[in-house]
Amino acid sequence: MKKDIWIKYYKNGLLDEEITFDEIIKRINLKIAELRYAGIKQGDRVVVQLPNSPVSVVAYLAIYRIKAIAVPVSTLEEKRRLDYIISNCRARAIVNTEGVKIINNVIDKEENIKNISTIIYTSGTTGAPKGVCLGWDNWVANAKSLIKHHRLNEKTIFASPLLLTHCNAHGLAMITTYLAGCKWILFNKTPTNLLKIISNEKVNILSVVPPILYNLYNIEKSWKPNKELRYILTATAPLNPDLLPNVIHDWGVKVIQGFGLSESTNFSCTLPVDLNDELYKKVMLPTPSVGTPLTGVKIKVGKNNQEGEIGELLIHSKSNFYGYWGRDKIRRKKWVATGDVGCYNIINRKRYYYLKGRVKEIINRGGEKISPVELEHSLCISGLRGEFAIISMPSKKYGEEVGLACCEKFDFSIIKTLPKHVRPKKIFLLKKLFYTHTGKLQREKISDFCNKNNAKLIMETDNN
Repeated sequence: MKKDIWIKYYKNGLLDEEITFDEIIKRINLKIAELRYAGIKQGDRVVVQLPNSPVSVVAYLAIYRIKAIAVPVSTLEEKRRLDYIISNCRARAIVNTEGVKIINNVIDKEENIKNISTIIYTSGTTGAPKGVCLGWDNWVANAKSLIKHHRLNEKTIFASPLLLTHCNAHGLAMITTYLAGCKWILFNKTPTNLLKIISNEKVNILSVVPPILYNLYNIEKSWKPNKELRYILTATAPLNPDLLPNVIHDWGVKVIQGFGLSESTNFSCTLPVDLNDELYKKVMLPTPSVGTPLTGVKIKVGKNNQEGEIGELLIHSKSNFYGYWGRDKIRRKKWVATGDVGCYNIINRKRYYYLKGRVKEIINRGGEKISPVELEHSLCISGLRGEFAIISMPSKKYGEEVGLACCEKFDFSIIKTLPKHVRPKKIFLLKKLFYTHTGKLQREKISDFCNKNNAKLIMETDNN
């Protein structure tokens, strides 16, 4: 295995470097020496602000080897948020393209800090970012479940253009492929020739987020995948029910959807990879399922946990985090409230889970709870295409009302396919929707943008 290639690195769409497992260990050892020379020790928080590359991979794994704590931060992060993260976690150093820079002398008072290997900061769209504390045992437990679920081994070729600053790529693309001995196709960003690279490299599993899949499909609808491609894996945001059947029909490849969150170290649910065509369509169409719980994961829904009951999803797993940095006592959380609303249906004696939206995004129209995700699915089924989002608007009569933001005009008669009380009262035209770095739709940001009259109002109706 030591002589086998682990990483094939593509920079701006061109193969830049091939690195064996043996070579990566040598580079990690050199980075460890550099970190120790700079004075980094066990428990020190080290902010890593590097683009996807072998350099960032080596930095993360070296930090873990010396039992310091990695704090991944995107290179696109705004200065105000970066300053907050550095201050909040009391970072000892930052690793960026300039090397290792000491920024603070830190005296720790936290108990059980030795359990923590990573602090992942949430998006903070509704307040200050929170530092999710994860241990190496969290990463390993999640990796073992993913290796078993996706049947990963030294013959598997895995590819992903996702950012290593997020749990998805950090856990699955980097840590899991390393532990499984897979070959990993690493990208500095999503290249325009990604599909060609996937075919040339004979990739078995491609991991993306729905916005990337959406762009890839619309750029190259006639693409014919290589026969080695087992499936495309998506997560972090719900699949568009209009996109999925098109990908299946035009590309002839299945999409395996998963679900998870930083507080439970990445994936908790994933669609089984061995479903026959009939069962796959039953589970995924018209509304795509996020699958079944991974090995070692338990999920509860709402108060009664009954089939069809809609409520918040709670997760019990060895991958559950140790609390929020500076807010909680450092210890593993038995149950994690996800903030996601969903339900499960029993199909062939298995529980398949379906997402209905975020708790904070549910629109309360005069006491009636309306799911933006369900409305979007209904509009897709009725023929609405392109990028659009159901949003909340303030209402004097109902408290909240339904709105819609889109990127292009459409046949407004489609709106009449919805029940009258959930039809969008206002429709706004935007140049683009807002997403996080990891592809999550920023529904609250879109709503705020439209409600402050920053978007063009193209239609207003009376649905009372």
